[in-house]
Amino acid sequence: MEVPFYIANAFTNKPFKGNPAGVVLEADLLNEKQMQRIAADLKCSETAFLMKSEKTDYKLRYFTPIKEVDLCGHATIATFYTMFKEGRLKEKEIKVETKAGIIGIEIEDKIYMEQPKPVFKEVEINKEEIAESLGIEENKIEDLPIEAVSTGLFSLNIPIKDLETMQKMKPKFNKIKEICLKLGVGSFFAFTFETIDKSCFIHARCFAPLYGVNEDPVTGTANAALAAYLKKNDLLEKNEYKAEQGYEVGREGTVWVKINDKIKIGGEAYIVMKGKIEIE
Repeated sequence: MEVPFYIANAFTNKPFKGNPAGVVLEADLLNEKQMQRIAADLKCSETAFLMKSEKTDYKLRYFTPIKEVDLCGHATIATFYTMFKEGRLKEKEIKVETKAGIIGIEIEDKIYMEQPKPVFKEVEINKEEIAESLGIEENKIEDLPIEAVSTGLFSLNIPIKDLETMQKMKPKFNKIKEICLKLGVGSFFAFTFETIDKSCFIHARCFAPLYGVNEDPVTGTANAALAAYLKKNDLLEKNEYKAEQGYEVGREGTVWVKINDKIKIGGEAYIVMKGKIEIE
């Protein structure tokens, strides 16, 4: 069986930038083992598999190279951008079934993805241990809460004082993985209010070795969880902003964030590859 696939860079409109995602638009005949094998072969941080749903317009499943995850922002943006560009998407608003719940997608000048309701989890924080795992001094962590938040996947929001500290981090990925397992979160999401692009409000980095991704270039779900964190802690200047991510790995991209009754993240994408993969 030949399975058509795409690779699309999310949160950018350029080749070689943003976060690459695998996209399989015809996944109804694939079983879980086959989806996992395709994701491992495509080697993107996540590959999204689109299929029919009995509950909504579509169903999406997401696989990293080593495991299935409940939700992935950049792969969702990549999927519906690809559908739009390939002429398969006529609607402007759709509902999608995921393992994290039913989410809404809006097609505007960008693809916007509605996020599940934020969940905050109490975790025991050792600030010194977190700083050591990031390869920074403890006093470079801002005097703000370090909190575990999920809008589909739990990430640990870590406020950093300045851009230089962000850029000079030397993460110890085995240690980050160990802490993530202990706290029950999928990733570290370090952020600062000092940015490279002055039109952006947030500069961020995401470390997810637990998912087989040491550093994720531009992350949808973690940016959404951060938006919930910013709102909870009264750190927002307005209800819409842009976040930049990926500069440190040479794959910079931009996430548009809207915070009203629900959190929405949005972005562009760029198809860099299409082909077919043969499955036995």
